[in-house]
Amino acid sequence: MRFLFAIALSCSFAPRSPAAIVVLGNFTPEELTVTLTEAKQKPRKVTLGSAQVRPVTVSGPCDITFPAKPANATLRLDPYHAYVFLPDMKTERRLEGIAMPGEIPDRDLKPDAKPLPKEPAKIPVTLLVDDADPRADALWQKVVRTRFDEAAAVIAAHANIQLEFAGFDTWKSAPDTKDIGDLLADFATNVKVKPAALAIGYTSRIRVDPKEPQNLIPFGAVKAFPTRHILLRESGPRAEPEKVEAMIHHIGLALGATLVDPEADPGTVMRTKIANGVALHAAYRFRFDPLNVLAMNIWGEELRRGPLARVSDASPAAKARLARVYQALVKLHPGDANALAYLNDFDRDIAKAPVEPKKVEPDPVPKGDPEKVANQARDQVAQHVIRAIAAQAKDHAGSLTGDALAAAYVKAAAVAAWNENGLSANQNQRVSGFLIGIAIALDDTDALLNDTSTAEMVKGIESETERQERVRSLGNPTLRGRRDLCRRFAIGCGTGELLRTFQQAQEIAIERSFAKPALGRTTGISFPAIAAEFAGIEFARVVGDNNIHVRRLTGETTLEPFLPAMDGLREGLSQERFKDDFGNVADPRFQKVLGDIHARIEKSIKK
Repeated sequence: MRFLFAIALSCSFAPRSPAAIVVLGNFTPEELTVTLTEAKQKPRKVTLGSAQVRPVTVSGPCDITFPAKPANATLRLDPYHAYVFLPDMKTERRLEGIAMPGEIPDRDLKPDAKPLPKEPAKIPVTLLVDDADPRADALWQKVVRTRFDEAAAVIAAHANIQLEFAGFDTWKSAPDTKDIGDLLADFATNVKVKPAALAIGYTSRIRVDPKEPQNLIPFGAVKAFPTRHILLRESGPRAEPEKVEAMIHHIGLALGATLVDPEADPGTVMRTKIANGVALHAAYRFRFDPLNVLAMNIWGEELRRGPLARVSDASPAAKARLARVYQALVKLHPGDANALAYLNDFDRDIAKAPVEPKKVEPDPVPKGDPEKVANQARDQVAQHVIRAIAAQAKDHAGSLTGDALAAAYVKAAAVAAWNENGLSANQNQRVSGFLIGIAIALDDTDALLNDTSTAEMVKGIESETERQERVRSLGNPTLRGRRDLCRRFAIGCGTGELLRTFQQAQEIAIERSFAKPALGRTTGISFPAIAAEFAGIEFARVVGDNNIHVRRLTGETTLEPFLPAMDGLREGLSQERFKDDFGNVADPRFQKVLGDIHARIEKSIKK
């Protein structure tokens, strides 16, 4: 579901019954009043402002009646589902359910016999600044408390969660630490928080040049739900409304919300690019998108049962509901690390069970066509590689992550390509299949399938069912601790092998880096990412000339040595900043950067 509407008007809603949740969004230009009818209850009115998203509590499946032309329309609503009203030329408005994969749990098809307590989940919140903040206590406390009160009201309007102010404090932060992620770790180490509580800290350690684009450095850092610490930088958005937006955004992440592509919903506070001027419009009111509202409300129900130490502590019913929500959210931001991590936790037991993959029948090969025969053998190897990585994903679900997970995948891929005796492929075809297989299997963005230069060559290698299962269980494989470097290196292996033209593959890699959105990129143009894809292209050429490298990978399980040094390569460049500093891709300044990358790759390959 794509939302293409500007935002106005906020919501004010207090749930009246905790039995179940339905999320309604009004993306029409006018206020809308609807009627909900439930079994053994009186009909009730619900009013939605324009561009308002709100949770509505229900006892189970119910009917909704809303004004339409030529007559009012009545439809059936399922609990734990999200629906949106959209303008319609013929009927004036229509109601659509947001597509959520999987089947509705049986227990949600009937009224809940054991409703939860009526009170919202209450989370005590302490507000802090670090010792680098120059402001007097009275000043910073007033400013930060005002932000928090507004943020807490927005959360309460979208989820049955009450953030309660628990006091002010300060902490001594690491003076030499400038990275927001490292500062979050420092904050979590030095500020102890009780279970079911939250600490929101502001650091003044990170200073940003006012002349620089403000969104090059993350506005804050927070781990996925359940977490106890949120860190924001005071030198974040300059405008106070955008500072509030940054707080709401990170609280949302702490409560189980995930990122959404701005093209999918330009007004949600969970869009990947916040503080981009939206919050400064007079008509704008902070709001979440329908799917994230649903996710936060389900987590809120779990919090009312008691604190959760980990995602796996959620009830089976919540896991089943949330799995559908996060699968839908992944489509609004492909490759989102938090959404995929939640899905991995929910499906760990299922992932361990062997799944018989759907067989992909190759195209019939005309007699006397050696190229197609060779490609068929190559593709068969690629299929084995992809399935081997998918099997490893299930075996290591929850036990491996990062570089260790990528190493396990590479070894499994090399073994599948090189040691599989049942494949009718020669050594060159095995190497080719290995390169294409890891390009597909380690990429959660379908780059080869989405690029016109490679789409036809890979479209029959993996079925849609296999692809969905692989992406869902892939986890977070990294090279040098970065998911983007692993993904781009793998993609480079595929484009380098399929196109066979070094220059063409590099041109596509550069185009990919400037695309919007590009491979899950939320922080601008990245020269290290370009370098990683160039390295993958060069690796494809090297193993094509000397396939011993693939054989070695059956024991030496990492591709990291083939990555060039990344120190000094700039990243997080906006399109405008790139234009100012490097002109365009043909500009000598950018060509100099590419020359430096080539030199680094040549040095790493020689090692």
